[in-house]
Amino acid sequence: MKTCLQCNQTLFGRKDKKFCNDFCRNSYNNNLNRDKVEIVRNINNRLRKNNRILKTLLEEGIRSISKDELTLKNFDFRYITNINESKNGTIFYVYDVGYQKLDNENYLLFQE
Repeated sequence: MKTCLQCNQTLFGRKDKKFCNDFCRNSYNNNLNRDKVEIVRNINNRLRKNNRILKTLLEEGIRSISKDELTLKNFDFRYITNINESKNGTIFYVYDVGYQKLDNENYLLFQE
């Protein structure tokens, strides 16, 4: 006798059946992929937070900011979505907002 992979109830019907119902199938697959989904969710949350920080600064009219000020606002420089090399230097993007290093301590902010 075959049993459901999620709840261990006896299965009836097709020979290749693995789950007793859709709820068990969904629960099994959600549990199987939970670690991968959690990592992606955490990274996306961090990217969205960085994006919000930059957009808020731009809305306030701030076009140049120091690294220390960004760090105080909990901006995490490890999380970006794209890098573009231009003739003026490297541009780091967080979705549609970018920043470029002006010198050792200051960044230029802009929105695409």
